[in-house]
Amino acid sequence: MNFKKYLKIYSILCLTILFFECKKSNSNYQQEHALSNYEEDGYPDGTYCAEIDYYYSETGTSSTYTLLVEIENNELTEIHWPNGGWLDNSHFTPPDISSGEASFTSDRGVDYTIKIIGNDGDCSTTTYVTNEDDLIQQKEDNEDKEDEYQKKQSVEEEEQKAEEEQKRRQQEEEQAQEENQE
Repeated sequence: MNFKKYLKIYSILCLTILFFECKKSNSNYQQEHALSNYEEDGYPDGTYCAEIDYYYSETGTSSTYTLLVEIENNELTEIHWPNGGWLDNSHFTPPDISSGEASFTSDRGVDYTIKIIGNDGDCSTTTYVTNEDDLIQQKEDNEDKEDEYQKKQSVEEEEQKAEEEQKRRQQEEEQAQEENQE
């Protein structure tokens, strides 16, 4: 009796998984098919879901996010951060994104690669993003820490030299006293 019960539960579980996988696959097909129409003629002006890769060479920081972007005349004009901020074309030259992909470097030296992955309503965006201000602050903090470390090293070296000089003088004085006693 238990075997039949487990078999029934197992069958229901398998059918449920199969149903959701088929539904997900159909949704992906519809999204890809809808996006392929845009790729032929470019993208109409509007907001799209995009995968954003960035790399900041000053700190070696890189990451990938899913965010909303604005497109106008087949050019990427704005990236929306989840905190309400944005990076707009006052900080970069708008690249052509009619193929669905674009790359650019911002005025602060951050490299971005953008890939359109869906429409505005189909987007589950990343909730936390390290934006450019955070990257620049991280670089400045690292530089400040390095400066503090260098200053500390310099002070320690000076103290060590002073100690060595004091020991040398003390040895010379002791040597001179020994010579005077002889």
